[in-house]
Amino acid sequence: MLEKLLIVCCYFDYHPKIRLVDVKIGFGPSGKIEKVECKICKKVYIRDKKGINLTIVLLVILLLVLVMLLF
Repeated sequence: MLEKLLIVCCYFDYHPKIRLVDVKIGFGPSGKIEKVECKICKKVYIRDKKGINLTIVLLVILLLVLVMLLF
């Protein structure tokens, strides 16, 4: 059941379980570039420095409440 909820999170581009694949360290404004892979959907992407999107967090909380009410 938890895996299905995590797939929904991946659909909204929030990947809770990630694995570090590659790190390239550079100079200047770019700094280091981290390539990570989601363990759930197997998507490989470059992790950026921005914080967690508040709308995604609210959607996940809402989904959890709905699931708890249904069961």
